[in-house]
Amino acid sequence: MRKLFLCLLAGCLLGADSFAEGSDKVVARGLGFTVKQSELDSAYRFFVLSQAVSGWDVPALMESYFMKQALDEIVLDKIASTRATAGDRGQAYIQATDGYNDLRLRYVSEAPFVLKIQSMGMTTNAYRLHLQKKALTQQVLKRELKPKALVRETDILEFYNENVELWKIPESADIQQIIFFKVDVSSGRRLNPDERAAKQIAAAKVFAKARAGVGFAQLAREYSEDMASKNNGGKMRVIRGLADESLSEKVFSMRVNKVEMLDSEYGFHIIRVSKKNPASMKKLSQASSEIRQHLLMRNYIKVFPEYVSQLRQQAYVKLMHQ
Repeated sequence: MRKLFLCLLAGCLLGADSFAEGSDKVVARGLGFTVKQSELDSAYRFFVLSQAVSGWDVPALMESYFMKQALDEIVLDKIASTRATAGDRGQAYIQATDGYNDLRLRYVSEAPFVLKIQSMGMTTNAYRLHLQKKALTQQVLKRELKPKALVRETDILEFYNENVELWKIPESADIQQIIFFKVDVSSGRRLNPDERAAKQIAAAKVFAKARAGVGFAQLAREYSEDMASKNNGGKMRVIRGLADESLSEKVFSMRVNKVEMLDSEYGFHIIRVSKKNPASMKKLSQASSEIRQHLLMRNYIKVFPEYVSQLRQQAYVKLMHQ
């Protein structure tokens, strides 16, 4: 019902745009571009509908605030387009195509995907162009801001030394697990005593097979009820302090390569510890890439407002009275 309402709203707003075409005024202009009222209305409509699809209705009292934001974004897109290189456009096309395809793959078929796009007031072709325009702006900003946001090796070293706690790696264990849950996986209902007893018997039989030397990965794929790990042979990593405390303590007390059957409030676990990893500290060489990306983003955020202000001045941006 909500999607139908949104589609009808989109249609009404589209109709309003058509009615206004005859008096489409310029709301902003700059070096080599103008922004028409219809373009601003379209961008604001997309924002409102996309927020509604996500479950949030834009308050009417905040319309002028978000309308100004939409206009600022359009102006920035226009400026970026005038500064884009062929390389920027090529990268933007690839990024937009990947983004479109990634979103499409979240839906079981074409129909619900198209309905989703239409509920935001766009056709699929218009949505492709929207993604490409946004990707182009990001690509231009990334290229032009890079010299202003450079990260030095000394910056990385300083950040590493000042944030020692971030690089501590807790003790962990690589295990293989076969689990029989004490709840009904489909409904979340806790099993009654008879059902739990049947699960325990089934787990004991598989435990006996594992102890007898039957391949653990094969048993996991055949019997484990953990859909996240069964297909990779039950492999997973238990990190001390993050896993269930009682189960974690039992895992870390086990001998490597010995198979044990453990009982927790969640289920019956057949576990083989394949490797124990002692607590350690991530080296600078290991953390360097992560730190660089963090500092790069921090620098981008720091220089972005002044950079945009300069772009607007250079493009002689003028906002018309609305």
